[in-house]
Amino acid sequence: MQSIGERLEEARKKKGISIREAADATKIRGDFLDCFEKDKFDIGIPDIYVHGFLCNYSKFLHIDPAKIVTDYNSFKLGRSKISKRDRGELLGRLDMPDPAPEKEEPASMEAQQSDNLAPLGSFSQGGPNTGASGLVSNDAEPEIDYSLYWKLGFAVAAVFAVFILLVYVVWNVINKESPEINPELVEAPVINSSGAQILESAEEVIKLIASGDVNVLVIEKGSNNRLFSDPMAAGEEIEIRKNGPVTIAFSEGRNLSYTKGGQTYSPGTDGLGRITIP
Repeated sequence: MQSIGERLEEARKKKGISIREAADATKIRGDFLDCFEKDKFDIGIPDIYVHGFLCNYSKFLHIDPAKIVTDYNSFKLGRSKISKRDRGELLGRLDMPDPAPEKEEPASMEAQQSDNLAPLGSFSQGGPNTGASGLVSNDAEPEIDYSLYWKLGFAVAAVFAVFILLVYVVWNVINKESPEINPELVEAPVINSSGAQILESAEEVIKLIASGDVNVLVIEKGSNNRLFSDPMAAGEEIEIRKNGPVTIAFSEGRNLSYTKGGQTYSPGTDGLGRITIP
């Protein structure tokens, strides 16, 4: 009587195809088909897949799949009985060794334990991947270098400080190149809320003298009237008649001076500024 593998191989050869062609047609691995034809069914996959592969391969070769599966089950059952009988005979032939003397057992156990124990120093000297118990740990996490975050923070702060400094410098340069006096920045007149009478002073004349180009704004504090607001060229002199204190705002203090009561005064500021003349 032919075996399962012999019937499969004979049917395949009658079709005139190779195992590779059969594998391409059935989508079953060629090494599985080769094992089936050699009556080797222990191919490392669950038995339910072996049943399915044998059934599909039988249909492809026009062999009764039910007959093939039945023969496979019988083959497997026979192998199982043989395996159990062989194990029973093997166990029946085993001879139990004589027990070793009880006095020698502790010594042998101590020797075996001493051979299996590693030196204590090998566990106490932990390497880079050793844990607190001395055992090597493959999951040790690398330490985070927080100094990088500090360095990054200092770098960002330095860039921001340089940016602010540049904005400040540019702003000052622009104001010096095109000085424009904003009348709203001039000090507002001081009103005595106590109800005291404001003493009117007699009219007085002051003279503004320009030694260079300068923009000048003169406002009378009592009435908030604008007495003068024009640029002055070098060598130009302007007389201002005032009643009471006045505020003088200027772009270049070094290029401006004024006379009052026969005496000449300077603002005391080289650049942009303002003064109050009583």
